[in-house]
Amino acid sequence: MTVSNLKKFLISLTLIIVSPHISHGQINDNNTHAVLWKISGNGLSKPSYLYGIVNFLPKKEYSVPRKVKNAMKDCEVFATKLISDNSSQKKFNKAVRIPNDGWINDYLTDDELNQLRLLLMMRFDVREHAYHFNYSRLQPIILVTTTTALNLDKNIIFPEEELSDIARKNKMTTKGLGTIQEEINAFEKFPIKDQVEALKYTVNNFEQHLKNYDQLVKFYIEEENLEKVKEETLKATNESKPFQQYYYSERVKNWYPEIKKTIQNNSTFFALGAPFLSGKGGLIQMLKQEGFEVQPITIAKEKK
Repeated sequence: MTVSNLKKFLISLTLIIVSPHISHGQINDNNTHAVLWKISGNGLSKPSYLYGIVNFLPKKEYSVPRKVKNAMKDCEVFATKLISDNSSQKKFNKAVRIPNDGWINDYLTDDELNQLRLLLMMRFDVREHAYHFNYSRLQPIILVTTTTALNLDKNIIFPEEELSDIARKNKMTTKGLGTIQEEINAFEKFPIKDQVEALKYTVNNFEQHLKNYDQLVKFYIEEENLEKVKEETLKATNESKPFQQYYYSERVKNWYPEIKKTIQNNSTFFALGAPFLSGKGGLIQMLKQEGFEVQPITIAKEKK
């Protein structure tokens, strides 16, 4: 991954989810295995949709499903966790670097550091200059995710970018639920010790780390199981409770009043990471508790 591609990858982390006349397939209330959900009832004049996404996927295995595209055509607003611009990108890129001009050597043993260097420089052909001035300055959890992306190489696709392109073509109004500063504040509450443990596991068990990612992809694409995707996502963070609380639970709780207001005023398509949607305290549960009907729509393993 070149320096320019690394910057693009880091930027993507700020982005790292049915009307009667649309043929979306059968809606089954008993089916909890779905990545696409329809919001209706509770006085809504038009339905809105939730689509659970992940930061990146193998390009050969994923394209935006037809039913998702059809749902977007029925909506006026496209909503994500934040709207990114050049200023916010620079802020985030700075925030994910180790503070005080530190580097990753401060956190790893000599053996672990050698493993990391071998992984980046030998397996992924990262040059010494790029390693010293870029990769070695990234916070541990960003390195964990970066190694997975490097392994995909050109076989990588960023779902939110694809969805944003569709929204522009559909001339949808775009909306960010949060801000880049909120994203940074949440990220800064990720304890460094949890990040370091996640990185140590990755460099010492990289093949298993890749198998874990493959399992996440299977849960997402084949099984459409957001809860399992959430579990695998949190596994990669050393199952950090503070990170789960501040990065996911607290943020979706803060967004909820605006989410409710948005769907009451406009039909909206929300593309959000799986951990924001699923499980206790997730957006699906919150909407149901408020009296909205939130129904799963099975994509039924559409082929690319």
